[in-house]
Amino acid sequence: MCFFENEYFLSKLKTYKSITFPMLVPVIVELSEKHWHKILQESLVALKTILSEIDPIAFEEALKIPKNDERRFIVRPNEDKRDKLDQKWNKLNSSIKSSNPGYEQPVIPFKSSKLVMDYNPLYKKIYDK
Repeated sequence: MCFFENEYFLSKLKTYKSITFPMLVPVIVELSEKHWHKILQESLVALKTILSEIDPIAFEEALKIPKNDERRFIVRPNEDKRDKLDQKWNKLNSSIKSSNPGYEQPVIPFKSSKLVMDYNPLYKKIYDK
């Protein structure tokens, strides 16, 4: 977010807006509407305003990009690689458990089924979600 306060970065963003806007605008707009962290959500709304003020026409064009086309810019881990890593961890945990019967597999805090607030009670005090 600090990059958007840097004049050099903003000048590059303006210069290459035909490339940068399709990458940034859909993601920032989606996060500004759906992010669970209220402070980040407010910052993203401000960022959305900055981008729309840079070039309103390019901003609107970037929002019209079809969902399947905009997703090409989002970097996500390959599912096969993720499965292989999970299998390696499971194999490691199994081998440790066989050599040490008292071993308990650690709880992994960052899974799609778990939220950060489940592990940090501070988040429960601050946010309702």
